[in-house]
Amino acid sequence: MPDEDSHDRLRIGGWVPPYRDSNGPLRAPVPPGLLGSVVRRAPGSRWPAPSARRPAGATGRRAVVALATGVLIAAAGLTTLALRDDDPGRITPAQRLVLPPDAPSDPVSVLPSPTTGSPGSVTRSSGPSRSPVLTRPTGKRLGSRPAPSSTVRPSTVRPSTAAPVLVAGATVGLERADRPGLRLRHRNFVARFDRIGDDSARPDRRDSRFTVRAALSGGPCVSLEAENFPGYFLRHRDFVLRLDRRDGSRLFEQDATFCPRPAGGGAVRLESVNYPGRFLSTGDRGVRLSRENSTAFVIREPV
Repeated sequence: MPDEDSHDRLRIGGWVPPYRDSNGPLRAPVPPGLLGSVVRRAPGSRWPAPSARRPAGATGRRAVVALATGVLIAAAGLTTLALRDDDPGRITPAQRLVLPPDAPSDPVSVLPSPTTGSPGSVTRSSGPSRSPVLTRPTGKRLGSRPAPSSTVRPSTVRPSTAAPVLVAGATVGLERADRPGLRLRHRNFVARFDRIGDDSARPDRRDSRFTVRAALSGGPCVSLEAENFPGYFLRHRDFVLRLDRRDGSRLFEQDATFCPRPAGGGAVRLESVNYPGRFLSTGDRGVRLSRENSTAFVIREPV
């Protein structure tokens, strides 16, 4: 009878194996995972060395076999459910997975109707732009003649502030707008204002006549030549208006050029071309160029 069978104590589940004997300590029990494997005891060690691991290929083959088995079981189950005909109106899982082919339908036309569109309808253009083109109602019907378009003639509006035009070649008289009867004249080759009418002496009346000439300095302005002294022009010298003979110099041509400016009521003011902002003005010392005051002239027929 072996030693482990002669132990006098019992334990639930079997004998309590002895851990020591007369030869020394016993080996530890082999773990369940290592049953059936060859255990080699290393010298001086109480526990056996673990057995060599299984190769990785064996585990992979087992996984492939398990996966293939599961696929076969799933396919068999689906085939069984598809072959059941006990409920004709029931939709089987196979019918859910397989979509029926679409039945051919009639073609849908996207072309606009041949009738005319309603007022304010939206028509899409055929060009590359995708923005809708909004058509406005024209009020026309099919087969009707277009209504004749009314011709709108541009209205001619004349500005009320336009200055009277001094026509080159015309002989005029210049009367003060604020003092009717007083006309511009030259006397002793200096410009001044005197009361001149039809009953005035002939020399006085001739001194108040001036022929309009194109601007001696060029441009849209004018120059005034004395009728009774051809070649003599009104010009300013030292800011005083005088009657001098034309000498052909650039200074004389500029001094003898004046630009008409509207003054209201059909009157004009005469501005110096080489002194912009200065106008002919009447003062105590005759007619001068002034920046503060200006005299308005009314163009009259010569007397």
